[in-house]
Amino acid sequence: MKKNVSLLLLTFSLVLILQTFSVCSAQDHSVISDSIYSSILKEERSIKVLLPDTYKPGSAEKYEVIYLTDGEWAMDPFSFVYKFAKGENFVPPAIIVAVPNTYINKANQRDRDFLPVHVPQPAISGGAANFLSFFKDELIPYIDKTYPSNRANSLYGHSYGGLFVLYALLSEPQLFGSYYATDPPFGFNDDYLIRMAAKKLVNIPPDKILWLAGNDLTYKGQGIDRLDSVLRFNAPASLHWKMVTYPNETHNSVRLKAMYDGIKFSNSGYSNASVSFHPMNGILLKDKPTLIGVSNSSVELRYTTDGTEPDMTSKKVVNSMFTVTGPAQLVLKAMSINGKYDKIVRGNFELGEALPSVSRPNKIKQGGLKYSYYEGSWEKLPDFKKLKPIQTGLADSLFNINKLPGKTNFACLFEGYIEIINDGYYVFATVSNDGSKLSLGDKLIIDNDGVHSTESVKSFVLPLKKGFYPVRLEYFQKDESSSLQLLYLTPGTQNATTIPFNYQYYIK
Repeated sequence: MKKNVSLLLLTFSLVLILQTFSVCSAQDHSVISDSIYSSILKEERSIKVLLPDTYKPGSAEKYEVIYLTDGEWAMDPFSFVYKFAKGENFVPPAIIVAVPNTYINKANQRDRDFLPVHVPQPAISGGAANFLSFFKDELIPYIDKTYPSNRANSLYGHSYGGLFVLYALLSEPQLFGSYYATDPPFGFNDDYLIRMAAKKLVNIPPDKILWLAGNDLTYKGQGIDRLDSVLRFNAPASLHWKMVTYPNETHNSVRLKAMYDGIKFSNSGYSNASVSFHPMNGILLKDKPTLIGVSNSSVELRYTTDGTEPDMTSKKVVNSMFTVTGPAQLVLKAMSINGKYDKIVRGNFELGEALPSVSRPNKIKQGGLKYSYYEGSWEKLPDFKKLKPIQTGLADSLFNINKLPGKTNFACLFEGYIEIINDGYYVFATVSNDGSKLSLGDKLIIDNDGVHSTESVKSFVLPLKKGFYPVRLEYFQKDESSSLQLLYLTPGTQNATTIPFNYQYYIK
């Protein structure tokens, strides 16, 4: 079954940008009440689990898991914020697991679980090591076994829960990928964790993420400022961390803003949209650059033209456009905060000459291309020379590929000439589901063959001269949802269009 897609055609100066979006059916999921007996803590621990809206039972898709301390109150605000951020395409779908606190004789045991050392007040303090072992050896393995986890984990905590988050990073840094701590009292026990951080930050493995947030009144009073200084001097360069304070917020109200900004920071560079540039390949004249347009400008994009992988020192894409001079092996990279959402696309631009045109052929007529229609089942474009067409005709302004006899298992060959009225660079693009190929004269310029799950876009730039060019467009459709477009961008224009019929010719 093919996915239904809508194609958004974005046009830039001298460049064609096309994006496809999958339309997913979402379903609401309620919070699942679950529990696990902990041999480490010697008690039954309740948990609340919220699966992504897009999760479907039986699906093979896996998700990151975000663990919340203080689960009796944290699930509602955090899941609300996360769902909102996901709706804005800032974060991927995730499983949220909230761990409520235990109550013994109506006394909340959070001080026992969150505080790393025993102090006189609160007297039950000092159980953070056991609580962390509960996560490592019992809870996380249980979630990985029971729910569709991809074994990438994050941890959130507020106040004393934030202390526990930092303790987890310093004690078991490999356990989570992202650590979120909001308004934690780091002055606890004469800056115990701050002193611990000064010694252990050097041992943090690469690409961990630490988000710290508080309100402007508690920044100094809670010791957050002192941890800030330690991080500046002692944190390894590979630790992605950020400290944020919010004015006019209270100890509790700061949570909402901090949750939202924290998950955006941790997922910087995430996008469920593909990253692409157009034209994707081409032939360029010496010292004559072409303009490249980029889709998905919501992420940071860097590029190189020598075939090497871009890094943060490479050129940055500004305003979704840049120029390339041939020869160039273009590599475009969408950059994420720790590399987990990086995406790379490549293109090749060779030096060459303008494709020669021909004089107007005899016996051609203006108004469209000749088409030949074939039926059969293929995984790739057939050899049309070995086939006999079932139907032939003119692909003019009245032609519609969806009105051909077959909806699946067919192929079409379009042949004729196009007229070029000005010298310069031309960008051609095919948008097809399934395979297509485009040739001008004897030059194959776009090969978009094969069975595609959605509409597939390929583009090519090349210099053309005034005159006529033989054109050949091949297309086949295996399953449903047939679609085919041939677009081009002419010199000095900003919009990609279909080739006007008064520039298309067929043999009489």
